[in-house]
Amino acid sequence: MNELITLVAGVLDVPAETVDENTGTATAAEWSSLRHVQIIGTVERTYGVRLSPREARACRSVGALRDTLRTRGVAV
Repeated sequence: MNELITLVAGVLDVPAETVDENTGTATAAEWSSLRHVQIIGTVERTYGVRLSPREARACRSVGALRDTLRTRGVAV
């Protein structure tokens, strides 16, 4: 299982098998505004990056998170 998917699933408290690149605010009821903040914080700690407020707001799905991390040079 992919580490980013496992991370998001853990924060959302859902099985990792139910999370994919499209999982996000529009597709997962569990991805609330509070969980979004928790996901961003966990991603920052796990990957050693600091996302700008604009980047954090734009990361509204696993795929968007992955793209943002890649632009920061993080291999995910």
